[in-house]
Amino acid sequence: MKKIVLSFLCFAMLLLFSAQLVSAESMDETQSPSDDELPLTNYSLFDPNYKYLNNGGTSVSNIGNSKISISGYSTAKQRVDTIGVQLTLQRWTGSSWVDIYRSPKAELATSSNTYTEHEVTVAPGYYYRSKSSHWTQHGSVKEEGTLYSGSILIPDR
Repeated sequence: MKKIVLSFLCFAMLLLFSAQLVSAESMDETQSPSDDELPLTNYSLFDPNYKYLNNGGTSVSNIGNSKISISGYSTAKQRVDTIGVQLTLQRWTGSSWVDIYRSPKAELATSSNTYTEHEVTVAPGYYYRSKSSHWTQHGSVKEEGTLYSGSILIPDR
């Protein structure tokens, strides 16, 4: 009886290790980024010590036909000399995020907010996210922050 239990345990361990090897070998660029690589925040307050830059956000959405919409906004605590946001679309390679598109800067003078949105055609079968850079300039004070959206998979057709 002892040999049967021992044999069964050895067989179970062999199956467990085989399953882990198969799953590790099948990792590719369509595999979801780990939680460490995937900031889920798409809306955020910036440094609470900032005098002007208040909050911002960014999002990414699948609009069909291998097209993605990315958007972002910045808000200030008051009207400032300059406020801006710039978006970068990133693709997951299976091990890191790479920039594939950078929008023009959406910058306004004498305002307390700005917004921008762009459509981008992408290759299906990958995960994508939006990275947004936010800034205000008022007098000699410049404040900046960076945010990331969650990621979405654009499925193969």
